[in-house]
Amino acid sequence: MNDPIQDIPEIIGLILGTKNTYNSQDVAKYYCEQVEFKNFMTYIPSGRCSRDRFVALNRCYRGYIHSDNKTTVHEVFFNEEHNKAVIDVTHFARRGVFFWVEQPIRVMIKLDLTYANDGKYVIKKQEILCQPEELIGGIAPYLVPSLLILLKSFFTTTCVVIGKLRELIGCK
Repeated sequence: MNDPIQDIPEIIGLILGTKNTYNSQDVAKYYCEQVEFKNFMTYIPSGRCSRDRFVALNRCYRGYIHSDNKTTVHEVFFNEEHNKAVIDVTHFARRGVFFWVEQPIRVMIKLDLTYANDGKYVIKKQEILCQPEELIGGIAPYLVPSLLILLKSFFTTTCVVIGKLRELIGCK
């Protein structure tokens, strides 16, 4: 990548794992050989063969039916001083029994970039952040996301009440 702000929206399908075909040449062009990948369910540490594992993981993700043409890149932020980029994107997935339900999944992607031998930027670390209820909504779109939201609300309320009680007894 010469200019990450211009180039990242063009390769967002590769970054999200929603590209129809994954070949080693595309990944080698945009990812360093020892790439590190994180999301809330999977982790590939930086090391030998990590790029090959990254490709295999994205092939597994292709089990979802993604709507590439509906992917929306909201913002791309790039810090040249630290070689870091943050992408705010919404993509859509359909899965299994509920194939007619298109679940929007809003994610934040953090990228650490480095320079390749040719002087262009390549991705050395990728982290995908999303809310679990949005991701689960792609698998079981009706009941499970609502239950997760209720569980989060209950847990938050409980923590707030405990915090207020601690304040009443003098804990700072």
